[in-house]
Amino acid sequence: MLLLEIAVVMLLLVEVFIRLRARRRRVQNKSSAPASLAACLAPATDVAKTRPEVSSVDAVVPSITTTCGAEQQVLSINDLLNEAVIYMEYGHYAQAATVLRWYVDLNPHETRAINRLLDAYLAMADIDSYAELLEALGEKSGAATMNEAWWKERVDTGLAQDPGNLELLVLAEKVGMAVPVPQAQAQASETVMTAEMALALVSRNADPAYGMAVLQRAIAHEPLRLPLYAELLRITHQQRRIEDYLNALILLFLAVRIGGKTLRERMLRAGVDLGPHPLWSVLAQWNGDPEILRRLAQSRHLDIPAGLSGVATDR
Repeated sequence: MLLLEIAVVMLLLVEVFIRLRARRRRVQNKSSAPASLAACLAPATDVAKTRPEVSSVDAVVPSITTTCGAEQQVLSINDLLNEAVIYMEYGHYAQAATVLRWYVDLNPHETRAINRLLDAYLAMADIDSYAELLEALGEKSGAATMNEAWWKERVDTGLAQDPGNLELLVLAEKVGMAVPVPQAQAQASETVMTAEMALALVSRNADPAYGMAVLQRAIAHEPLRLPLYAELLRITHQQRRIEDYLNALILLFLAVRIGGKTLRERMLRAGVDLGPHPLWSVLAQWNGDPEILRRLAQSRHLDIPAGLSGVATDR
């Protein structure tokens, strides 16, 4: 499959090469003076070879030297971008992205090509490649220097399509954007928040409200991942949010069940240090019956994730 895709791209580039070469010859024939026309129609005597190391498209594409001493480059930045635009106009976004990515990798300072490549990725809904390109531009030396407004607009556009994209959220932090707080319930957003993604985001964002929302979404998706509870309990304990700590502790009890006695007791002792509360004794005396915790959660308007509820009722 990879060889087939490469062959298709090569055929497309050959077609572009032939079309542009014919176009340039027509323009030359129309604009050349009569005195020099005969000399310029002489057979080509030298074809420049492609150099092994290049820094731009102008160095990559072949050039033709005529007997009249005029060296013409077959492809230019404008030609390449125009062809990419044609591909995009006809909906061939993958072909446009392939050509543009090849060019941008060699010329990270060309803003027109960068913007068109980003637009191609958006049209393909390929947000991973979109974010990867932005991240590479931010780290590559010699890349185009974009202003703050450009970065914020591009990151915000990507997040509009994929609000949970880790790379874009990290870039949002770097450019000083106000990262939106995710909905607490997983069903409120189409984006799935995995445990790995949530823990990575929390480690990069010191805002406790943001961290709690991210962790709650991840717990709703993966309710048996204990590191999520550990981090949520750490944040709520650090912020001395006793009610939020209790809610997290109730879910932890349901997750570890009766077998996680040591962990439950340790987390319970840490909670008691936050101050007096009637539920400390209730949790300390819990006998392993999930229905007790279920009723307790209902009284506190605490939603139990579907996966966690299923585990609890089976015990």
